[in-house]
Amino acid sequence: MRRMAVLTSVIFGVVLVLGLVEWLTNFQWAQGDQDPLFGDPHILLNDGATALIAAGFLGVGSIIMWVLARRKDQGTAGRRQGDQRPS
Repeated sequence: MRRMAVLTSVIFGVVLVLGLVEWLTNFQWAQGDQDPLFGDPHILLNDGATALIAAGFLGVGSIIMWVLARRKDQGTAGRRQGDQRPS
């Protein structure tokens, strides 16, 4: 679980930086480079805004994975100490 949390966090960081650069500079890859939000042709966004929305979803997923990984580690720490024999 921890590996997935780290991987998701790294991808979140890359997509966030890419989205911020494209959104702040209003960079257009090609003429008419706009994406409909969830398939609605009335709401058009540039690629930077779309990347920021995707980064938001990745961020939420990453936070949930980190919480679950920490909870799992805390649950197994008590069992590890109880399994040891007294010397």
